[in-house]
Order: sequence, then structure tokens, then C-alpha cells
Amino acid sequence: MIDVAAGEWESNVAMQLRSQKTGTGRVRVSQIDDTRTLGQLVGAAAAIAPGQPAICKPGLTITFGQLATSAVGAVGAMSGGDVIDDSALTVALMMNVPGLALSGPTGLAATLISLRVQASVALAGAERA
Repeated sequence: MIDVAAGEWESNVAMQLRSQKTGTGRVRVSQIDDTRTLGQLVGAAAAIAPGQPAICKPGLTITFGQLATSAVGAVGAMSGGDVIDDSALTVALMMNVPGLALSGPTGLAATLISLRVQASVALAGAERA
């Protein structure tokens, strides 16, 4: 698990939800459209590879299609929209990943990092195909 010092977890979580473009033009995770938020990446991955795993834990696999469906449901209930935003994605993760809420900010940050990597891999695979 990622060790995040107290006070740093908020910036780590926010960094994973936002784009991964750096000031130097380098991309931290992938060369996939680095201006997208994590919600946009998840939505794009769900459209291209809905059956690909987004979250994998012992005894649990959540696909991008399942996660996006849950996030769209959350955003519909919260704001009436249809675009996956940070809040809706976080609610969908908390609803679908047992123990995530209990894992605290460090667990959420680790999950968001993993989700960003999985979405980037799904999109990169689709671009190569």
C-alpha cells in the first residue's frame, strides 16, 4: 500500500482525480490524452473496453462497464447530469469496493492510482488494436 504522510493525502487524491500532465509536458502515467480527469478516463475506458477489469482485489473484480454504470447512476442522483465527475466516481467506488471507506484516505489514494493505471492501459490497448 502507498504510504502517504498525514496532510499529503488530500493532494494525492486530488492529483489522481485530475489530469496527469506535468509542467514539463511529460505525462506521469501514459501518453493517453493527459488532459482528462479520472472520471473521463473511466468513461472512455468503459466505452472502449467495458469488460476489462477496473478494480481487482482478492475475490472481487469490477469492470469499467460496471464502475461507469454505477458512477452515472450516482451522478444522476446527485446532480441530474450524465458526466462522471469526481464525486460520482468516489461514490461509485465506495459503494462497490468493500472496505474502501474503512481503508481511509491512503486506501482511496491507492485505489485511485490503480484505477488511473488500469484506465490508461485499457485505452492504450484500444489505440494499439
